[in-house]
Parts: sequence; C-alpha cells; structure tokens
Amino acid sequence: MPVDVPREIPPRHISLPDDLHASIERALAGTSAKQWLDAAQTLSERYRAPRQADAPPLASGQVQALGYAALIMPATYAQLRGALAATAARIPHWQPTSMLDLGSGPGTALWAATAQWPTLRSLAAWEREPAFIALGRELAQGGTPALRSTHWERIDLAQLPRTSAQRYDLVVLGHVLNELSPELQRTVVQAAWERTDGLLLIIEPGTSAAFPVVRAARDQLLAQAAHTIAPCAHDHPCPLTNDWCHFPQRLIRPAFQRQARGAPSQWEDSKFAYAAMARFPPAEPIWARIIREATSNKAYAEAKTSTRAGITTYRGLKRHKGAFHQVRKLVWGATLAEEPAEPITPIEHERTAEA
Repeated sequence: MPVDVPREIPPRHISLPDDLHASIERALAGTSAKQWLDAAQTLSERYRAPRQADAPPLASGQVQALGYAALIMPATYAQLRGALAATAARIPHWQPTSMLDLGSGPGTALWAATAQWPTLRSLAAWEREPAFIALGRELAQGGTPALRSTHWERIDLAQLPRTSAQRYDLVVLGHVLNELSPELQRTVVQAAWERTDGLLLIIEPGTSAAFPVVRAARDQLLAQAAHTIAPCAHDHPCPLTNDWCHFPQRLIRPAFQRQARGAPSQWEDSKFAYAAMARFPPAEPIWARIIREATSNKAYAEAKTSTRAGITTYRGLKRHKGAFHQVRKLVWGATLAEEPAEPITPIEHERTAEA
C-alpha cells in the first residue's frame, strides 16, 4: 500500500501578515533603533540563560516590549501558526467564534488564531504587564475589526479568578506554563480548561526542557476526559522516552527581526511543542504523525512516527525504490491515515501504555 501523504501539513513557509508586519514597523519607528535593538539583545541573552519558575518577567516596560516585538514575536507567531494549522486540519468543520488568550503578551496568539479562523469575532486577552497590553492594543489597531475590538484585561495568571468563569470556543496558553512552578502550572491549566467550551491549545518552545511541561498538561487534561486533537494520534499517555516531541515552522524573517537578531539569514525554523485538547473528538482518526525529519543514506530511508500503538520508526530500503522514496519524502509534522505496508517496515517500537 502506498504511504498516504496527507493534507495535514501546515504552510511550509510563512511570513508575518502584512498588517502585523506594518503595525510592528510603525511601533518601532516611534523609538530610536538603538533603544529597541539594545533591548532585543538583552532579551536574547535572558532567553538563552537558564530559566527558573516564578522568576521575574523576561520583559517589562515600553522599550523591552518593543524589543520583544522585534526579536521574539515573529518566531512565536510562526510557532502558533504552525500549531493552529495542524490542529485545524484535524477538525476541518470546527469554526470558533470566541477566544481567550491567557498570558497574551502583545497579542501574538490573537493574530495567529484570526489568520487561521476568520470566524473569530469575540477576542479576550489577559496579560499582567501593562507595557505589553499597551503595545498589543497599538498593534491591533492595524488589524481586523475583531483584533481592534479585543477586550484586554490586566490579570496575573497566578491569581486567576475561579468563579463565574465565562467559556470560550478557543483558549490559548502560549509560552506561559514554562515560566510557572509545577503546582501553578496545574492550577492554570485547570482554570484554562474550565474556561474552554471547545478547544484548549497549549504551546511551548520546542526544547527538551519545555516538552515535559506540555506532556504534563496533556496528562492532566486526559484525566478529565479531554480529547487529543493534535499532535498525538491517540488519547494515551505519551510513550516517548529519552526524547521529546517537537515540530518546525519555517518563518521568512522580517527585516526588523534580522536586524534585532544580528543574523543575515532570510529564514529560520522555529520549533515548538504543543497539545491541542478539546471537549470533542477529531473528525477522523489517524494512524500516526511524523515526529522527526525523515533521514536517508545509501542503504535506506527512515522516519520516526507517533502512532496509535506507540512510537515506531519505519524504514524503506534502497533496493525497494518506491518505498525508499516514499519514506524519504515524508514531512515532519504530517500525518498518516493508515499504517504503511511492506516493503516499508517498522524497525523500532515503543508501545503506548494502553496498546
């Protein structure tokens, strides 16, 4: 049986939306380039340093918020856009109209979600840093009517109200949980789930340090009968050992980000780990998702997958030309509708807890 290369592949290359790109450029133009470039450099050093839970915010104040918009916001947008596209492909008929962005920063997730689902009309953003709220409002003025009418609130996620929770079709926790203690992570995930009427998206940087945070949140939600929309093909605990699950989204860098990063490259692969959990199941089951870039040598091509039965690496031998080329062309992050048949064969296998 040939490998089914699916439709569920996020855009291979993305750029910032024109209106967001222009809004960031206008905001940066109001401050000297030296100020926001210095702030971006300081932020870059802080992001690379070890990060402890409940530490002070990485960015605060107007100039640091601008440095964040120039340096960090484009890559974060790419990660969110990639995760949202992969999620939407699993639930093609779901059309949310309301959204809550928890720990919104300057509203990156609002821009990504409205690009994915133009049906979103009612947006709420909760953020603790006044400078990010001010910048988020400023950027949104160059966006769609939904973005311009976003309801912003200054709220510390460590003090989320637990009563009279309004519910939203879509709730996003983007780059939030890894800045909290494990206990507070569980509290925030629970509060987010109580406000979720449809789907909760949790996304963190695609690092070995951040992945356990996503996995723990997914386990917590599975215990409350949540359904996994993406990336997993099952609702069992993650069977990965000594590894982490993450995905790339290629970003065409805007000029101001290249300037802030001091990097001439026109693009970057921004990697992320995520869990899209819903109160409803996906439209159709899948067999697997490709969780590593396919590799090949003179003898074979192989690709690592997360399947309904566990973690499996599939190999196509060079002497089986069709199988070799099919495996080599599998795209990191894509899904398989069915298990490949011989001559594509499994060579490694880690079973799920329930398989």
